[in-house]
Amino acid sequence: MTSPSVAPGLAFFLVVMLAVIEPVFAAGLSVGSIKGDSGMSYHFYDMGDLRIGWEIKRPDKKDERIKFCIPAAFTTKSGTVVGIYGIRGGVSNARAISRPIGGAILISGGKFEIFPSDNGKCFTREFIKSVQKRKASFFQQFQLVHKGTPARFKDKKSFQMRAIVKFADGREGVVESESAMTFKTFNADLAAMGVEDALYTDMGAWDEGWYRDPETGEIVTIGNDRSQTAKQTNWVVFYEQTR
Repeated sequence: MTSPSVAPGLAFFLVVMLAVIEPVFAAGLSVGSIKGDSGMSYHFYDMGDLRIGWEIKRPDKKDERIKFCIPAAFTTKSGTVVGIYGIRGGVSNARAISRPIGGAILISGGKFEIFPSDNGKCFTREFIKSVQKRKASFFQQFQLVHKGTPARFKDKKSFQMRAIVKFADGREGVVESESAMTFKTFNADLAAMGVEDALYTDMGAWDEGWYRDPETGEIVTIGNDRSQTAKQTNWVVFYEQTR
């Protein structure tokens, strides 16, 4: 993919900004449908006023504070997270930065920012120290939309797609396709929907996720393949602030 370069200081700036931004959102998780410009159908899991977190221990479905859960960063064949990552201030895989993976997400205080990694150059000593000080979390993944512009990929295979998104109007959550498609179609549809920034999440055989139905409280399983669920290693969750 291609993405604009980013100054190494941007990642540090995002850590600081996450501490002061306090947007106002609707309460709780809501699930809606969106039709893309391509004609493809999507689900939108709007996180409302929920917080976002990242876990490397499988979230418990019995924990009613968790409203949404999906696999996030890629997993290696040996069962570890791909690329450098941080979990609540603890940084791992610092020598295993994935330069081909062009994006990352920073999570602090239940809020998130998506940013281009500039071939791994953004993961500076300053950035890592800031993550440690704030006890923030982060991981690498493909950035699909940057400042409203869809990324371009050489890969033309079709999969069910899913991405963590920020809309220009302030909405945040996850957009998921109902069926398989290419990155070209997905990325373009996201941008046309008004998505400002989007980060891919692990799909294919690892795609199984779930959410708690806002009306009934029942667990609803998502993902069309679900064949490698046992090998998942990390998860993004939306949770109530009391968690």
